[in-house]
Amino acid sequence: MAETIVPPSRNRPASSSNRRSGAGSTLERFYRLAVIALAAFIVLSVALLLSRAAVYKIHAYERGLHLRGGRFVRVDEPGWHVQIPLVDTVIIVKVNERLGYIEQIEAMTSDDVTMNVSLQYTYRVTNPERFALEVDDPERIVFEFVQGKLRDVVNTKPMTEVMHSRAAMNQEVMEALQKKEEQYGVRFITVQLQSASPPDEVMTAIKDRMVAVQRQEQAQAESAQKKTLADAEFYAAQRRADAAAYQITKTAEAEAQQIALTTEARQETVRAILSELRDKGTLGEMYMQYLIAQELKENSKWIISGETGITPLPILDLHGESVLPTSPASLPAGE
Repeated sequence: MAETIVPPSRNRPASSSNRRSGAGSTLERFYRLAVIALAAFIVLSVALLLSRAAVYKIHAYERGLHLRGGRFVRVDEPGWHVQIPLVDTVIIVKVNERLGYIEQIEAMTSDDVTMNVSLQYTYRVTNPERFALEVDDPERIVFEFVQGKLRDVVNTKPMTEVMHSRAAMNQEVMEALQKKEEQYGVRFITVQLQSASPPDEVMTAIKDRMVAVQRQEQAQAESAQKKTLADAEFYAAQRRADAAAYQITKTAEAEAQQIALTTEARQETVRAILSELRDKGTLGEMYMQYLIAQELKENSKWIISGETGITPLPILDLHGESVLPTSPASLPAGE
């Protein structure tokens, strides 16, 4: 039986071609897997982008203006919504309260004084469609509108009212702003005048006037105090004068009463002496002459009446009443 012998040179090429074919199939498989992975990535990316473009969220403080092909469709409320990518457009509008501030603008008052005023205001969007679609740059327009109305109100007020009547000013500005709320799609919440000050030269004049008023009030207070002290001193002096006059009056009354009592006592004494000397004859007459002489030394206002040698001698005392007229004849009056 004959054996077939394969030469070694012929077997080597066959094994190398098999190895090359196996390596090529492996590379082809890897290539196919890479293409599939890349396609899947591209598809997933496109799907993700389309989903992100199609699905959107509106927050509680926002409203969405849904436009399709440039035409307004609806207002989207808070929540999740879907749109057609590349066809629909959504404009987000914040509707919560927002703040505006007008800082130090010049405004002329009705009495031709330039005032530097500032204003703070807040408002809320009530009609997002009108606010965003019918007004170009709405926040700027609202700012300029508030600024113009502030100037208009200041122009109708004198300087003193602008400086001291802020509550009335705030109310008047608010009423002026409310007339445009529907047109702009907003509602004003608060209006507060922050400051209102005249130029420096006017402030200097106001300060000088305030100082003058304070000095005048101080002078008036000092004058009133001095007048009060003068009135008190006059009242005290008057009371002292009244007391002195009262004391003098009482002293005079007491002295008059003392004189009257003394006179009455002397009259009684004279009556008693005359009564005792009436029956004493010449001795009684002589003693009576002695008493008259003693009395005339103290008081010359005596009128003596009577006749010589007649007993008793009648005497009239001007300190009191006539004492003892016993004779019809009268002597001439003597001092």
